[in-house]
Amino acid sequence: MRRQLSLLVEAVREASHDHAKDLAAAIAFWAFFSVFPLLIAVFSLAGYFLQSSELQARIYEVVTDMFPGSASLVRENLDAVVQYRGTMSLVGIGGLFWTAGKGFGAITRAVNRALGAKRTHHFLLSKVRYFFMAVAVSMLAITSIGITVALEIVLEPSFLAHFELEAVEISRLKSWVLSFLLIFLTFALIYKLAPYVEVRWRQVLPGALLAAALFELVKTAFVLYLDRVADFEAVYGSLSSIIVLLLWLYLSALILVYGAEYNIVRWKARPVAAETAPGGPD
Repeated sequence: MRRQLSLLVEAVREASHDHAKDLAAAIAFWAFFSVFPLLIAVFSLAGYFLQSSELQARIYEVVTDMFPGSASLVRENLDAVVQYRGTMSLVGIGGLFWTAGKGFGAITRAVNRALGAKRTHHFLLSKVRYFFMAVAVSMLAITSIGITVALEIVLEPSFLAHFELEAVEISRLKSWVLSFLLIFLTFALIYKLAPYVEVRWRQVLPGALLAAALFELVKTAFVLYLDRVADFEAVYGSLSSIIVLLLWLYLSALILVYGAEYNIVRWKARPVAAETAPGGPD
């Protein structure tokens, strides 16, 4: 326990040294311009792979749950755009993923700053890399939601019925488990794909688990803050939803950076870190 606390403290110290707040601000800025193209692409792509209205509704539910305080803004924009465009062509979806790649570019630069790794790809190849990261994360989201709903259908009659819980409680439990699993897998995939150096899955999973736990805790605290303390409408008026979205993107980006810092600190602390740490010598 003491060792884990020391690693967390060291990760915070390293994050401060790497200017984590500035990195998170850069991620939040580019993510703000990338989030809606990415969400539209996800919904359009889901229309090709998930024909069930229940599955598509679940994607809607998960997406809005990930943006506390800005769910109405996200929902209104998605309703307007998705209803207007319907299921887009694959070329149009590819264009949206290319636009969304800017956010993943900022994430890649931040993660590699934590690792101390330098870019080894040509500028155009880097853009292609960001594009495929956007596609990979989106396919992960669609696949995990589809598998989760399928498991719910299989397990509900034989497994969930044994728990003496109300229907509302079971629904909340399902929602939380799905949200945590999706966030964990997303962080893990980003930590795996973003580095310019090769990293192993066992090197990224601890930081992904920490980041997912922090994400859920901060999300709960953020909702309470918005409900009981903050009054953004009194200051920003009609822009309050946008400000809340930017603030949440910044907090999420900060969590992502801390998770990356924890991974590298954890592996540097191992006796063989000089040979196996991401970014270390071959």
